[in-house]
Amino acid sequence: MVSVPQLSVVEYRKGMYLLVEGKNSNGIFFIVRDGRVELSKQMQFTEEKDISIMAPGDFVGIVPAMAGRSQFESAQAIVDTTLVAVHRSQFEGLIQSNPQIAIKIIQQFSRRIRFLNDALARYTSSTGKKRSDDAATLFQLGVYYQKLGKNQRCHYIFKRYAECYPDGPYAEKAISLEKNYRSHCALNYEVTDNPFKRNYKEGGLIFAEGEQGHELYIIKKGTVKIARILDGNEVILSILKEGDIFGEMAVIDDKPRSAIAVALEDVTVMAVLKENFASISETQPQIIFNITRMLSERIWFSYKQLSNATIKDPIGRIYNYLAITLEKSNIEQRAGMTYTFDFNAKELMKMVFIPENKCKDVFADIFRRNKLITELNGKLFVNDVDEIYKLGVFYKNKQDRESSGTTGLK
Repeated sequence: MVSVPQLSVVEYRKGMYLLVEGKNSNGIFFIVRDGRVELSKQMQFTEEKDISIMAPGDFVGIVPAMAGRSQFESAQAIVDTTLVAVHRSQFEGLIQSNPQIAIKIIQQFSRRIRFLNDALARYTSSTGKKRSDDAATLFQLGVYYQKLGKNQRCHYIFKRYAECYPDGPYAEKAISLEKNYRSHCALNYEVTDNPFKRNYKEGGLIFAEGEQGHELYIIKKGTVKIARILDGNEVILSILKEGDIFGEMAVIDDKPRSAIAVALEDVTVMAVLKENFASISETQPQIIFNITRMLSERIWFSYKQLSNATIKDPIGRIYNYLAITLEKSNIEQRAGMTYTFDFNAKELMKMVFIPENKCKDVFADIFRRNKLITELNGKLFVNDVDEIYKLGVFYKNKQDRESSGTTGLK
């Protein structure tokens, strides 16, 4: 039985900073009781204005506190403000005594993740436009897989279009196409005795961008790729493994799926239905704690990805991405230490937004420059973690200097 935590109340005068970007979180976050707090960061996006003012009931600094990371944004009281300070160790007791807090936190996280995914897509797309039509996105995804000859995925997508958008402009066409694929395409997952357990074969489509979602998933075995198709190229947003959770946004905020999920190998997942999610927060606070922690990690890493996307030099993006992946995995920065990543060169290219027609030349250049990175047994291998960290920082600082017009070191 988790006891109700004793929380402390703190006050900040107008203009005072609660949090400073880059500083250690010490596992502490705040709940605004009275007043308002403004969030800001070195790399700020115009669209973030809608989520930058924290009012009573909102949470400040919870992402780095739960993820155990440094602050990625600053927080300043814009009026005299009273807050409740919560330590990460008190979180489980807090949500057990007040389950609605857990739902609100995850909803806040969901909005931020959706914003980050959209921002990353706009930043890496040649059009720079925000996706606005979920129905069209879903149908065009089916057309994309048609060209690749992915019949199983086409069947699933056109079937889901007809179900989700029966009055949509492509409904008649989707129904016709679905019938064409139906005769030689079965379910996209293996049926088991447990209705919530799903087995997907390697390459199986778990869900598609633009469709309505009613389940979130917990990976029990295997790895899952979360991606988007932009300008005819696949951009990998993340690769998830055993214990990770995905698909939660459609369940929490009632909006269509914002990406595709594909089994990178044979995968087993447990599905959690939308109608069961609220009761889980009341009866199993440890699960909600783990969901919050994993979503915090995802938000932290997504901001790092977005920052990485600002590096114009593709070689620089590669080294910086490898460095932040090492940081995410809590790999010590030590000279001569070797490390094998969970992905290969082709997948890395998709993670750093390099078009497929340029991948070969870019990675050939990496191999020519030094012997720091190789492929070993189908995975990327580095023979000096310290050098990867240093190169990642070098290219990020170089881009920051060029963007700001300064010449001195930061």
